[in-house]
Amino acid sequence: MSEEIVFFNPGDAVANDFDFAAARRSAQIYKAEHVVDEGLVVAKDKDGKYSVFYEAAGTPDSKAKGDYKAVGKYTILAHL
Repeated sequence: MSEEIVFFNPGDAVANDFDFAAARRSAQIYKAEHVVDEGLVVAKDKDGKYSVFYEAAGTPDSKAKGDYKAVGKYTILAHL
């Protein structure tokens, strides 16, 4: 299985944690409490921090590093 690398704006995270299980739990709670039309993903950054994002907020294109916003490289670990 190959890694799925995606670029996100860290400020767009729905939740953050240093524990994967806690980040996944936060995503599940968020999804249960909010109307979510698009998928959520749990992703890990280079520093080992887990974040929850709307799946559509990311881009797999490394050219995503635009001048207008800072983006970070994340590895997708779970799709919810």
